[in-house]
Amino acid sequence: MVFFIMKISQQQKTKNRRAIIRAAVELMTDKGVRAATMREVARRAGLGDATIYNYFPTKESILFGYYEDHAKACIKELKALDDFHTFTLQEQLQTLFETSLALFLPDRGFVAASFGSVWLGGRRGWGRIKPVRDEFLKAILDMIGAAEEVGEIPEQVFREMIGQFYMDAYIAMVLYWLSDRSEKFGNTTQIMDRGLDLACALLKAGIANKMFDLAIFLFKNHVLNRMGLFLNPLEDSGKVKRHFMETENNG
Repeated sequence: MVFFIMKISQQQKTKNRRAIIRAAVELMTDKGVRAATMREVARRAGLGDATIYNYFPTKESILFGYYEDHAKACIKELKALDDFHTFTLQEQLQTLFETSLALFLPDRGFVAASFGSVWLGGRRGWGRIKPVRDEFLKAILDMIGAAEEVGEIPEQVFREMIGQFYMDAYIAMVLYWLSDRSEKFGNTTQIMDRGLDLACALLKAGIANKMFDLAIFLFKNHVLNRMGLFLNPLEDSGKVKRHFMETENNG
């Protein structure tokens, strides 16, 4: 008996992967994340029950796969904008946030059911979501770096920390959008506009750098001085001890 092993092209693998994710989104939107099974996802995707495990070992891994593809799609759309490099930092960040929400919109029910558990799942899911966070964080840090280069904002001492702040703001914004019932999500738009306006204004004013300078000043003039007051008695005690030992030896 001769067995033939069918080789699947990379293009077909990509197509199957997308079909699995799309089937999972539809099923989990209808039935809930917990109720949907891997077998149901495979059959809706038009694949064998065992084939799905060649792409995703667990149902949870499909969720992370969705957000990985989402992040890549966001960055791809930004790179497709010819004049994106002419945008201000605030405009670039707002475009990133709005692009993400626009891509989420058709799957809003699924995102509402899965976003919190995936992005705020604690240590258990941190390793899986980290590549997605890093994708967004790199884009944000590139925007901050570009704004520094053209002199829009001063060079930031805490650039990495500021990038993390915007990353957390993005997560908070998505969570707010998911609960927003205003017409055309107007409340989300207002919060995004005002929040980014304030945050970027603080960067332009160099507030973070000034706070760092203040911290250094306080440390030098208060903490170190207090340490000096503490160390001086010890030094005096050491001098007395050495003098006593020298006297004993001479005697």
